[in-house]
Amino acid sequence: MDLDVLEEMEFYGQALLFLGLIFDVIILLFTILSILLFYSLLMISIEAKTFEFGIMRMVGLSRIGIVNVVILQSFMFVMPSLIFAFILTVPALATMYGFMFDDDLQKQIKPQPSTFAVI
Repeated sequence: MDLDVLEEMEFYGQALLFLGLIFDVIILLFTILSILLFYSLLMISIEAKTFEFGIMRMVGLSRIGIVNVVILQSFMFVMPSLIFAFILTVPALATMYGFMFDDDLQKQIKPQPSTFAVI
């Protein structure tokens, strides 16, 4: 039995697997790049403020206080990027879905993030 629909589905299945692999590699590269960037920003900031940390220790700040300052500074690096990412994710997904799937499926798919994505 020869079914054209199954051949088309097999082609799209292979294409989706390939696109999934490409997206996974891209996400891995972006993750590694963001970790390295975050680490380098934090280390440059700490090295630049070594004298200030010494003055703070001399005035009476404990080691835990300095660690808290560094952690607070790291949150100051991370929080704007997380907010920016959450704001831009929905329009980017809508554009990609519209570009990739609307022509083939003949209907519009509107990606809406669930509460599970935010948690």
